[in-house]
Amino acid sequence: MLTTFKRLFSREGKPASRQRRGRPQGARALEKAQEQDIDTFLEAVTQADAKGHSPWVLRDQNTLETLRRALEFTVHRGLWLQQENGQVAHWQGQLLSLRHGDGPPLGMVLACRTDDEAAWQIRFFFISREWKGSGHGTRLLRALRVTLSGVPLQTRLPLACQSAVDSLETAGFTRQHVDALEVASFEAPAKWDE
Repeated sequence: MLTTFKRLFSREGKPASRQRRGRPQGARALEKAQEQDIDTFLEAVTQADAKGHSPWVLRDQNTLETLRRALEFTVHRGLWLQQENGQVAHWQGQLLSLRHGDGPPLGMVLACRTDDEAAWQIRFFFISREWKGSGHGTRLLRALRVTLSGVPLQTRLPLACQSAVDSLETAGFTRQHVDALEVASFEAPAKWDE
């Protein structure tokens, strides 16, 4: 009887409707990426750039190596190097991965922000080709919301990336506006039930 009573009033015993509204049940946080994950990230950026969907224009090998060094800096120091007014600014940065067990990343996301008071900006996210179409994009973005909870998330994305747009909207991001180049801004609130 006492065990039943504890279960009824403990966190595990609450019905799903009484748990934190809007937050997916079982959503886990993402892991910090490791240095060996950077090659996977860069491969995805290169593939996106070939379709015109990358936030970086990879004109040559030097540009790719600069991006690699910036990602290494993010992995090792938690800082994203951002150019501002001809200077290099040190923003907070996180390169995170979605994994299943000890295998390679199913997907990754790069998020950065200017300081503790700013929203996190999602610079780039992807799901590995073999896992696309399985709902892992939404899973990645929901896990990002768990990992960076308490802070709004923002991103910009071409509407041509329909599967990524669908993943954002399913994960609780709302479309804010679309510019003349068909690039949409999305935002997820700091709290799940907003």
